[in-house]
Amino acid sequence: MQPTRQKILELLKERGQATVGELAAAVGLTQMAVRHHLNVLHGENLVVASSVRHRKQPGRPRHLYTLTEAANELFPEDYYHLADYLLDEAKATLGAAGLDELLHRIADRMAAEAPPPKPKQLPEERLDQLVRFLGGKGFTARWGRDGDDYVVRVLSCPYRQVAHVHGEVCQLDMQIIKEMLKVEPVQATCMASSDEQCTYFIGQPIEVVMNH
Repeated sequence: MQPTRQKILELLKERGQATVGELAAAVGLTQMAVRHHLNVLHGENLVVASSVRHRKQPGRPRHLYTLTEAANELFPEDYYHLADYLLDEAKATLGAAGLDELLHRIADRMAAEAPPPKPKQLPEERLDQLVRFLGGKGFTARWGRDGDDYVVRVLSCPYRQVAHVHGEVCQLDMQIIKEMLKVEPVQATCMASSDEQCTYFIGQPIEVVMNH
């Protein structure tokens, strides 16, 4: 990020909103130069002119600039350590079995958001739905065949860092796969165990389950 544009983003993060004149005074540049930087940031969907502040005296109104949601994502957020603390406290309060049950219920709620299978849906179509649904939850997943078996491969996991310490969270994607395919997946590899990806073999022919 170009330094002046980074400074403008930081000022808008701090102030919530600002005019071109206010930003120019803060960064020590002319209003024309600041407008150029704002135009670039607007083109990158990082700032937006959200409202207008009317002058008391005649003249062109001044636009107020704010950050977009995309810009807010650029600022660091430490979800990992918060999740780590929460899971530590949950385990201390509920015990290992209680934490497993809690995560199981969370996985069930996530899976309940998935589209239901269609009558006589082909297994490949349901697997496509599974991959799309996991993608919406932050996973990068693919499916394929290994002989007569279907295989679901999770290439990236939004909980990977947490799972290295709290392996219990690995049941989230496993439970989603189980509920959507109505089979018991068999996990062969796991990123929490330093494997490159999580691999799940489907333990029974899903055609039988889906087409009844």
